Amino acid sequence: MQAGQAQRSQHKVDADPLGSRLINRLPHDARRRASALVNRRRFRRFQELRHTETPEGYSLAQFDELKCIFVHVPKVAGVSICRSLFGNLAGGHLTIALYRIVFSKDEFDGYFKFAFVRNPWDRLLSAYTFLAQGGMNRSDRAWAEENLTRYGDFEEFVSRWVSRDTVETSLHFLPQHRFLCLPFSRTVAVNFVGSYENLDRDFAYVRERLGLSSGVGLPHHNKTPAPAARSDYRDHYTAATRRIVEDVYREDIELFGYSF
Repeated sequence: MQAGQAQRSQHKVDADPLGSRLINRLPHDARRRASALVNRRRFRRFQELRHTETPEGYSLAQFDELKCIFVHVPKVAGVSICRSLFGNLAGGHLTIALYRIVFSKDEFDGYFKFAFVRNPWDRLLSAYTFLAQGGMNRSDRAWAEENLTRYGDFEEFVSRWVSRDTVETSLHFLPQHRFLCLPFSRTVAVNFVGSYENLDRDFAYVRERLGLSSGVGLPHHNKTPAPAARSDYRDHYTAATRRIVEDVYREDIELFGYSF
């Protein structure tokens, strides 16, 4: 995903880069060694990020400094969180499974791992609006041009595009549990899951947990443009599109305790 050269596309989904059920079932450090052999360039790029920052602003150096791992789920205030805590974009949208490759077992087990999640109905609308209005970069604009322009509005997009298969093809729409659960598991593999709905409170807890001043507020970066950001997401759904999202993001809804 986004690390070094991998941030070229924010829409390519590669949560299981090894492509092997056998390797993914190996113990942590054995899997990490296997990854270093099978994907040497990727592994080397991950390790370089622990000591350097790319021109685009990605770096994992602060993870080692603060003894933490932040899993950035798209459209859940992750850019603001990264800028505030790390001063950069950290690792981008790497999954917790990929962080098991980046860090050794002792590091992974010892670091404070955290993430934030968002109501799936709200997050879907935010991602759609964000991309429809230009996104963050050229990759976003190209994806929107290819995939969104064929639909007249959000209702048509949900009705005709959103399915359990299609959301697996784009990082912005990928179910949130895919970032936070290890392969073949529905157990969340981070120590703390904050919520977008209680962002200020949960962000203050994270800062305190990392030994940082809890009185620093969260700045807003990469915010979804108006008017969707100011409206109630429920106003954008019909009974039919509401049910589509309920089915497609069923695991997220159950795992993180959301309802419409």
